[in-house]
Amino acid sequence: MLHPRLRVIPYFSPGSETTTHLVARRDRHEALLVDPVTLDRELFQLLVTHELDLRAVLITHPETYMIRALKTIQKIFDLEVISGSRDVPAARRRHLDDETDVDCCGMTFHAIPVLPHSRSSFVYQLDSLVFTGSIVHAGTLGETATAFAEALLVATVKDYLFTLPEDTLMLPSVGPPSTLLAERTLSPYYRDPAAASEESS
Repeated sequence: MLHPRLRVIPYFSPGSETTTHLVARRDRHEALLVDPVTLDRELFQLLVTHELDLRAVLITHPETYMIRALKTIQKIFDLEVISGSRDVPAARRRHLDDETDVDCCGMTFHAIPVLPHSRSSFVYQLDSLVFTGSIVHAGTLGETATAFAEALLVATVKDYLFTLPEDTLMLPSVGPPSTLLAERTLSPYYRDPAAASEESS
């Protein structure tokens, strides 16, 4: 993925059917994973090919496959796990409670809590990018238990994500990338029903 200062390398895992992102500065070898997947041969080869030293993991919303992946990754790499959940197994953990800046691998991520949807969920903004994990997908939302929870998630996205610049590139762990402008104007979850009714009349 082209960025003047960053290397952002997506990797699709066939096992979890999700995408993890390797992120590093172009002038440094330290890297982190956003939402870890199984460390298979192909992912390990990406690290070797790009001469990256895995130092940290960012977790948006803890999923079972991430917990399994972390157990293996931590046997190979001495890394810090950054998450809003205390249930994530980690020898070195940085727990997030609220909106904050996260300095890691020479980069500063802005951690945005996805409240009131879940107190353990965060999205991470880095320059013109935002990593949304399984919380928000292109054109749709992550799974929610009830219609009420879905409504809370929609409200959270509007209140937190849509205050970012429109051209911010959204990188989810499920599905293709998108932009906040595309999500706000095209996704049926966020469009104003009154405006949509006027357009169709």
